[in-house]
Amino acid sequence: MKTAIEYLRLLQSLLPGGPAWNRDENSVLTQFLYGQAEEFSRVDARSNDLLNEIKTETTSELITDYEIDFGLPDDCTDPAETLIERRNILHTKLITLGQQDKQYFIDLAAALGYEITITEHKPFWAGIGAAGDPCGDQDVIFNWTVNALYGAEIIYFLAGSGAAGDPLVRYPSLGLLECTINKYKPGHTTVNFIYTGPEFDQGFDNSFNSVPSEELEHLEGSFFRSFSNAFDVAYGGDFGRGFDNNFNRIG
Repeated sequence: MKTAIEYLRLLQSLLPGGPAWNRDENSVLTQFLYGQAEEFSRVDARSNDLLNEIKTETTSELITDYEIDFGLPDDCTDPAETLIERRNILHTKLITLGQQDKQYFIDLAAALGYEITITEHKPFWAGIGAAGDPCGDQDVIFNWTVNALYGAEIIYFLAGSGAAGDPLVRYPSLGLLECTINKYKPGHTTVNFIYTGPEFDQGFDNSFNSVPSEELEHLEGSFFRSFSNAFDVAYGGDFGRGFDNNFNRIG
């Protein structure tokens, strides 16, 4: 991308020779050419912006038009709160061509900002299974598990990526990942979700059956007594030590 001064020098190089074509910085001719050079530079810059706008991962000005074209928000998404989140959702829509292999769903989650692995299950077959292998009936072959790293999807405001009005830190709903995976999974299969991450204390009781999220109805289950003070679910403060096994819900 050329600056206005670079375009000015280019225009001056095209002038004929002779004293009538004054190249002095304060001459009327130079000022006239500089006005033309500024416009050339502006058009050059806007052409460069177009290269960003044609890609769903970097679009800003055309993102609303893209969302209309792709029918967003849809049944899995609410109006996103950050520009980065809107781009992630939009790009996911673009790449959801429909496949059944593990890598397709890993890439699908990555486009949304989630880091996952996938575990495929198989029944125990006589002659194939060995001592120590998990047991399961034939139906287990239609089940698979998404192992998600909780915390990888947190969106921080970044210069050049965030927009005015975006929060400094955004915790996307885990429901977006689950809804998207379930929407595009093979219809005859069942998906289970397991979340791990640095926010989980090792003292969780086995009966704690949920993860922190924006949906209060997800917060069901018992807390273990060694629940850590450092655990913060982004509701505005840390939990104290006084929880007992009968604590089932916030609020």
